[in-house]
Amino acid sequence: MTSEQTSRRNLLKGAGLAGVACLLPGISFADGRKGKASRKRVLRFAHFTDSHVNQHGADAKWLAKALEHANGLDDAPSMIMFGGDMIFEGSKVDATQMRNQWSQFHGVMRNSNNLPVQYCLGNHDIWGWNSRTVNPNEPLYGKRWALDTLQMDHAYYSFDKAGWHFVVLDSVAKCPSGYVGRLGTDQVEWLARDLAAHADKPTLVMSHIPLLSASSAFFGNSEYNGNWHIPGSLMHIDARHVKDIFHQHGSVKVAISGHLHLVDRVDYNSVSYLCNGSICGNWWKGPFQETPPGYTVMDLYDDGTWHREYMKYGWQPAAV
Repeated sequence: MTSEQTSRRNLLKGAGLAGVACLLPGISFADGRKGKASRKRVLRFAHFTDSHVNQHGADAKWLAKALEHANGLDDAPSMIMFGGDMIFEGSKVDATQMRNQWSQFHGVMRNSNNLPVQYCLGNHDIWGWNSRTVNPNEPLYGKRWALDTLQMDHAYYSFDKAGWHFVVLDSVAKCPSGYVGRLGTDQVEWLARDLAAHADKPTLVMSHIPLLSASSAFFGNSEYNGNWHIPGSLMHIDARHVKDIFHQHGSVKVAISGHLHLVDRVDYNSVSYLCNGSICGNWWKGPFQETPPGYTVMDLYDDGTWHREYMKYGWQPAAV
C-alpha cells in the first residue's frame, strides 16, 4: 500500500484511493512504507520525455529552459533519464529534415545541460516508418539513425547506479498500422535474464510507451460504442506478459514512461507504474488536458522506496 502526498496540501486525504490514481500536476508522490523516516536517499534524477523538438528553433528554446531549470535546482539531480520522442516527427520526414531536427536537439543538449543522460527511443525518433518516400534500404532507416546520433549501442540496455538497477526498454515495435507498444521475443527473454541476474537490487524500468497506465483511457476518444478502446499504440499490448516477469523476479519497484503527455500512477502487484507528463505539453500549445509542460524529479532510497515530483519549468505561450 502506498500513500499520496502533496507539497502544498493533501489533495487526496480521505479519498480512499488504491490500485489506480489519476493525479494532478504539481503533486509530489511518495512510497508510504513504514520506516521511511530512517531511509537514506541514494540518487536524485530528472525524467525528461517528449520534447518533440522540430527544425524551426522555438521548441528548442523551451527544452533549453527546462534543462536549465533542472540543472539549476538547489537540490539538483545527478543525471537525466530522457524517455523518448526527443524530436518531432522522424517517421514522416526526409533525411534533411531529420538531420535538422537532431541538430536542433543536440545543440540544446550541448549548450544547456551539464548532466549525464541515459536515452530511451520513442516512436517519433524512428526514421521513415510512416513515409512513402524514405527507402527502407537506407542505412539509417528505422531506429539506426537515432541509435547512431545518441551514441547508443542498443535500443534496450541496463546499468547499475547508487545501489539501484536500471532497465531501459525499447517499447516501440513496427506493425502494419504504424507502431505498437511491444517488446518482442528477444527483448522479453533478455529482460527475464537481466532481472534474474540483478534480483538483489531494487529496480527501476524506463519505457517510452507506458507498460500500464490509467491515462491511456483519456489520451483520445477511447470510449465509443458502449466500450473502452485502448489501442496498443498507447499502452503495451504485452503488458500482461511483462507484469508476469516483474512479479516472478520481484525486484522492480517502479516503471516510468512518457508518450501520453499526461501524469498518472497505477499500483499493481507491488510495482508503481508512473506516466510522467511531457516537456512539450500539448505539443507546444500549452497544457495537454490538465497536465502542463514539465518534467519529473525522482528520488530513490536505499530501502527500495522512491519519491516523485512533477516540475513546471516556466513555459509561456509565444507573444501574439
